[in-house]
Amino acid sequence: MKRLFIPLLALLVAVPVSAQTWSLDNCIDYALEHNPTILHSQVQYDIQNSVVSEATGARVPVIKIGAQETFHAGNLQMMYGIDGNAVMGLTQMAASFEMPLLTGGAIPNRNSAEKSSLKVAEENIAVSRLNVKIKVAAAYMQLLNDLNMERIALEQMQLCKKQLDYVTQLVEGGRRTQADLSEAKSSLSTSEFAYTEAKGNTAISKLALINLLGLDSQSPFEVEELSDNVEGVKNLALMDIIADIDRHPAVMSAKYNLESAGYREKAVRGGIYPQISLFANYNNYFFLPIGTSDYPKVSEQLAKYGWGAVGLKLSIPIIDIVSKRKVKTAKLGISNAQITLDESRKNVTMQMSESYCQTVVSKDRYFSAQNAEDAAHKAYESQKALYDAGRSTSFDLEQSRLKWFKAGQTTIRSKYEYILRSKILEYYNIATEE
Repeated sequence: MKRLFIPLLALLVAVPVSAQTWSLDNCIDYALEHNPTILHSQVQYDIQNSVVSEATGARVPVIKIGAQETFHAGNLQMMYGIDGNAVMGLTQMAASFEMPLLTGGAIPNRNSAEKSSLKVAEENIAVSRLNVKIKVAAAYMQLLNDLNMERIALEQMQLCKKQLDYVTQLVEGGRRTQADLSEAKSSLSTSEFAYTEAKGNTAISKLALINLLGLDSQSPFEVEELSDNVEGVKNLALMDIIADIDRHPAVMSAKYNLESAGYREKAVRGGIYPQISLFANYNNYFFLPIGTSDYPKVSEQLAKYGWGAVGLKLSIPIIDIVSKRKVKTAKLGISNAQITLDESRKNVTMQMSESYCQTVVSKDRYFSAQNAEDAAHKAYESQKALYDAGRSTSFDLEQSRLKWFKAGQTTIRSKYEYILRSKILEYYNIATEE
């Protein structure tokens, strides 16, 4: 058994762990469930929900019961009819009931303010989700960009290796000089450096996406290429996106915040109006002298000494500088919330407009880069033909290759920039439709 176990263990170690392939939707769904920012927003929503429950119960009657035990020593004839000096335990019991009736609108307005704040917390969750979707999409596109940069860098390095072998044969045949061989070796070194740099950029981008998702940096992780190409990306009209700007979660949050500020001002203002509450109470007591049995029974005492009351309590503020200052502060809170709402509308409109313009520009840039790459490739092929015919130098061939390589990098960069910008517009549009 031991002889079988060791080869089997070696085989398991030798088998590589397959990496899980993540799509963009997989990454976004995972981030929406595990991102700390969203989790914090959800906790804030739960906290505010508890605050709403507290505000809703403000009109619920307050009922209290209590008891107090005291000991008295000395002559108890006057108070309790017990002749002579004694030590006595006095048990007092009380129950009270109080319920606010009129509060100048403080309770209903405070309740409405907290409910509006709950809507603010709900919209803040939506804002957090939107921001996380954009961040994940940006990190995903960056990784795809770097992966394709690495791919074309590898292709260029392989091309330079073939060119070096070809030039080596030409030099050995006396058709090229050592200078051409040195140029080919230099080209290979340059392409190897570019490939090494591209691999490093890919590793950094992958690590950034993994950290954004909150995954273990040591776990196997791969991404898949997008199924849609640039030509298939859906174009959205700017006016369709910003026409309903007030339904964007950031703007909705500011609107509910303004609504809450208005209710809070009314609730504070209720403090300067008369307050009416209903109250009732009941009190009773009995005593137990120590060292004597000459005292009424407990049941007789409870029947004799019990008393209660019910009534209305009116409170009219005459001079209340503090409440008036609170009203003034609450009005400033409304002004500040209005400014925040206006600013939010402007910021979201500007973000959408800029994103739309960047999408249009990146689309034009991509197709221009594609044309430039095709032209650069044809120029390289022409230069290669001239070089093979002995009518061009190695330097000219290398410069043509570098132009083709850089044009390919520009095409890849502009492709994923355009897809990212389109995704952002799509997310903005979904935010206004949901």
